[in-house]
Amino acid sequence: MSGTQRRVVLTPMTREEFDDYLEAAIAHFAQEKIRSGEWKEDEAMALSEEDHDRLLPNGVNTLDQHLFTARDSDSNEPVAVFWLAMRGRGGRVEGYVYDIEVIEKYRGRGYGRATMLAGIEKARELGAQSVGLHVFGHNAPARVLYQSLGFVPTNINMSLEL
Repeated sequence: MSGTQRRVVLTPMTREEFDDYLEAAIAHFAQEKIRSGEWKEDEAMALSEEDHDRLLPNGVNTLDQHLFTARDSDSNEPVAVFWLAMRGRGGRVEGYVYDIEVIEKYRGRGYGRATMLAGIEKARELGAQSVGLHVFGHNAPARVLYQSLGFVPTNINMSLEL
């Protein structure tokens, strides 16, 4: 990234963008759950579809669910997607990052950081007092990014294969 800091603008996802996103997100989440050992391969797609249907019953129009396309601020090219939910947690308002996915050809160029920073600002604008997220233990690059942004672990699940 040679010293320049990427900047993105979050734009609300269109219905067409959402349709493309949802199909890929369901498949990706299913694979992550398989990789983490939480779901069996033969059940993962159905469980992922159920989760997404529950969380996004009205798609892009679901109350308190904010789906964005992150666009490079200079070129306006789509570089990532960002899904932020607003919810109550411990008597406070929390913005919860359900998904951030940088388009593959833009990975490793600072767009993940730029998208997270824009998303944190969006959460603040929407009234959040904190921002939470879940990261799979095997996703070391994401964990490093989140820690560098000031996120701290609040719960840790651990497993030992026998």
